[in-house]
Amino acid sequence: MDQETLLTSLAEKTKMEQESDLGDLEQFLTFTIEKEFFGIRLLLVHEILKPVLITRIPNVDDYILGVINLRGEIIPIVDLKKRFHGTDSEIFPVSRIIVIMLDEKRIGVLVDEVKQVVKIQKDFISYTTDDLSLNYSKMVESVSRYEDHLILNLDLEQIVDFVSSVK
Repeated sequence: MDQETLLTSLAEKTKMEQESDLGDLEQFLTFTIEKEFFGIRLLLVHEILKPVLITRIPNVDDYILGVINLRGEIIPIVDLKKRFHGTDSEIFPVSRIIVIMLDEKRIGVLVDEVKQVVKIQKDFISYTTDDLSLNYSKMVESVSRYEDHLILNLDLEQIVDFVSSVK
């Protein structure tokens, strides 16, 4: 086998190994609420916004801040800090609204700070059970480790269920 054929063969093997490694990774957008790290599957994130004027809606749960008009579409905004901890979020310069898309519906979640996109091997993701003793356990689908942090990965279908009465 000549050297060129050998190099081509090695390059193809390396490319196949890299592609198979990507299949073992999940990507999450990480953010903080009260210094706790959370994640949302990156494929579900539509966009990240700086906080804008939120119009309040009467007779909704207190963790629903209201709605925003995003290019002609009305989107409900959930205050995750209020939902998890029972206290209102303060909006700081680093606060963001993460707009997520799930089943053709958009919803915004207010977070303290967006951190980064992380790639986590599936082996480092532990799926939760219903006996997780957190006050937001039904909204957490898995826990993963990234560097020094444990990341609570949110189950967005639960968030959408919580606000379905708004839409």
